[in-house]
Amino acid sequence: MQSVVVYDGDCGICEASARWIMDHVPTVDVVSHHQYGLTHIGSVWFVTDSGRLEGATAISAILKLANARMYRAIGIVIGLPGVLFIAGLVYALVARNRRHISRLFGMNACGLPPR
Repeated sequence: MQSVVVYDGDCGICEASARWIMDHVPTVDVVSHHQYGLTHIGSVWFVTDSGRLEGATAISAILKLANARMYRAIGIVIGLPGVLFIAGLVYALVARNRRHISRLFGMNACGLPPR
């Protein structure tokens, strides 16, 4: 099975990130949660033969497969125990505020209902 990145197809940040992954990590498929058959998704998924990773852990694993050494190194650093904990907190903060961040940068605002 080819590894696949599943992202929130209603989120501007997620769409921009998916385009970046398509350009820099050609060894994985990238699909929106709609294409994957989901009605919603709370964080990015990285699905492999070994299982599913989510959030900052998924980002670390995806970056480790990038075509540039610098991005692979960043993926390794993010995956370190203390760094991964902090990356998880940052990921959760961005995910919680992605609608506002998307609007701030002129991207499509997330289609998520307000909390």
